[in-house]
Amino acid sequence: MKSKTPLEARGTTDDFVPFYKSLDSDSKLFKSITDTINLIKKDPALGDHVSHAKIPSYYIKKYKIKTLFRIELVDYWRLMYSIQTFDDISIGILVLEALNHGNYNKRFGYKS
Repeated sequence: MKSKTPLEARGTTDDFVPFYKSLDSDSKLFKSITDTINLIKKDPALGDHVSHAKIPSYYIKKYKIKTLFRIELVDYWRLMYSIQTFDDISIGILVLEALNHGNYNKRFGYKS
């Protein structure tokens, strides 16, 4: 589902944005997240689609998402995002959070 015009990406103000802003802009993780967001803006379905039954209730309750994608980042981190409709731009990408391996397992209820 490549988009002719890149979609706008927005981060969640309580989970993603504070974390992203706290990163050193020279770090591998910051660069990996930035590059990945630029890629998914052009190809929103690039990440792995998470089946609805496996979407953590946290995301459904907090962000009312219906679709969830995950994409691998550097050093076993994962970026979680959804394709959403926004009042002001129609369709776009909502970046939910970046999770290290341990927090990813906790969020999805896997044992570490």
